[in-house]
Amino acid sequence: MTRKFGARRSAWRFLPDGLLCAALAVALASCTLAPTNFSQYPGFGAYYAAHPRGREAASAQEQALLQRFRPRFMLPPGHAGMIDFYRDYIAQGTLYDAEGSAISSSVTPAILNQNKDAPQAVFVHRPNPARAAHATVFARIDRERVVFGRDEARDLIFLTYHAVFRHSGLPAAVTGWRAGLLDLIADLDDWHQLDHYTAATLVLDSTQTPLALMLQQHNYTRTYLIGTDVMLDAQLRPLVDVAQRSNELYPHLPARTTRRAVRFLTPEAMRYLLGVGPAPRISGDDITEGKIEAEYTLAFLPPDDAFYSFAGFLGERRRLPGRDGPPGADYNAWPALKPIGSQLIAGFFREGSTDDIARFEAGYAKTGEMLDFVAAQAPVLATLLACSAQVAAGSSRPLQEPPAIAAGQPTRSALECAQGHQRPASATN
Repeated sequence: MTRKFGARRSAWRFLPDGLLCAALAVALASCTLAPTNFSQYPGFGAYYAAHPRGREAASAQEQALLQRFRPRFMLPPGHAGMIDFYRDYIAQGTLYDAEGSAISSSVTPAILNQNKDAPQAVFVHRPNPARAAHATVFARIDRERVVFGRDEARDLIFLTYHAVFRHSGLPAAVTGWRAGLLDLIADLDDWHQLDHYTAATLVLDSTQTPLALMLQQHNYTRTYLIGTDVMLDAQLRPLVDVAQRSNELYPHLPARTTRRAVRFLTPEAMRYLLGVGPAPRISGDDITEGKIEAEYTLAFLPPDDAFYSFAGFLGERRRLPGRDGPPGADYNAWPALKPIGSQLIAGFFREGSTDDIARFEAGYAKTGEMLDFVAAQAPVLATLLACSAQVAAGSSRPLQEPPAIAAGQPTRSALECAQGHQRPASATN
């Protein structure tokens, strides 16, 4: 249940007819700006007081590890592509204080960082189409001892890669008159400025063996097991598709694919994602068609940099709810799920799995507390992560995929892997 909350987005195109009319009415009415954004949600202050952000960027050794496993981002045809947060975005615009007075119209990393603790600060981006963009992905390493049960804990390494996009649009699964009506309200491709919560996190064990891939999708992350749910190429780099318009991240599939998506991981939405319930009243599926591999430069910022920690709005404020710019990239989950190990477990569920459905209904669906589902899923995920490690250890070398892109998803399920510890035929590790 991560990211893109509150001020982050309500970027949904597939709305029931009544909601479309209501949205149009709201847009035409005198809307007021929300008083603050998700960075001020109760619990963040206490969490970051107890877990201060680091002040050092990745070391040379850590940078080498991040370079080794950097993802391959696959864009759909016609996608605007990635940008550089500071050179292409922050350098083009104005930073304002809480009273609306301009702080600077030539914003530098230093100026942005000087104002990163001001929740009412607003940066308004004004793109310069004459300047070519520099695709930059920001990478960092987090290490955490993740507790999976009373007698089960593991030291894991989290390699996180943030792709950056100039704006975020609505999901692209539905077209026609619904999209036309929403287009009267706002630009469907530019629902809000800046999309930097598009992060892929590769999870390694203490021996640097890839175990899982976490991908941010709307207001949550999904966890995929290496060797059963998601593919690595021959160099052990994950293949990640970028969705049309919304920029959400999904495991690579070479064909045009519709992906189930929801706004938040509510019980209703979870039933839909698990395949046992109808789509929520507000929903809109993403479309991926990973055809073009993005070329980018990897860069490294300290965790306390404004890119991660900015408390204000990193995009202009817009009166239609959900269209304000986001805060820093660290504000990507409810405070209760901020430990990255909790996000790893919370995002692990499989469509059609009767066991996952049963644990969900016994926990989160009954109590409304995601941590209850986390506690139930943790031992299951621990078993399957052990399977991933054994699959990797049993492989003398990666399978040889075609030189461009692997053909598709592995066919064997995580359960089969856990039972037999055999390498899926189409996996590379």
